[in-house]
Amino acid sequence: MYIYKIINKTNGRWYIGKHNGSDPNYMGSGKLLKQAYAKYGQENFEKIILEHCSSEQELNQREQHWIQESGALTDPLSYNLAEGGSGGNLSKFIPYDKIDYSNHKCKGITQWFRSLTKEQQKEFHNLQASKRTKGWYVSRVDDPTETYVQNISKWCEENSVDKSMPSGLNNPKSRLFQKQTKGWRIRRSDMPLLPPYVNRRFEPTDNKCKGKGWKLVDGKRIWYDK
Repeated sequence: MYIYKIINKTNGRWYIGKHNGSDPNYMGSGKLLKQAYAKYGQENFEKIILEHCSSEQELNQREQHWIQESGALTDPLSYNLAEGGSGGNLSKFIPYDKIDYSNHKCKGITQWFRSLTKEQQKEFHNLQASKRTKGWYVSRVDDPTETYVQNISKWCEENSVDKSMPSGLNNPKSRLFQKQTKGWRIRRSDMPLLPPYVNRRFEPTDNKCKGKGWKLVDGKRIWYDK
């Protein structure tokens, strides 16, 4: 554990910080310091060890001491923004009044959302839900005219259709693929148009097993004519 000072060799600006480990290559994590690294390159900075500490409590106290004694918070050449120790409140340096929370990807979105009315919040939720889900098309078996449905779950409730059916009717691996349920045909918007519906419920099928039997021979199923 140690207290260090980092100096910008290009313009003389400096930073005092602490490190609670033993990594000799640690170069600090200050907000302005990181910006300076990005601008000048870390190779243009040098680090000086000011003193070593034996405990975290001592480390915090000595960091505060060095920042106070050096005038780091008032010297315009200093990169320090807080008094040090166990951490500082840097919120005063954040321009909240200039942040557009309506398009902010960080925690500020919460503050923006809470400023909306209940109706606006509900409208926002519905808009987000519609962006996350694909649309659907529904039609009757006797009328191929399709009707667009955005919220298929709500539509299923209103028409007494099992909510698992839309997925099954659009899964090529399902026995329900492109069939119907309660007289309805359902197509996901990214699926091709449905072929004309043919009711094959009462058509005879050749399952190739009729009139045959089988028996096991050496662990294998052998078919024979009855």
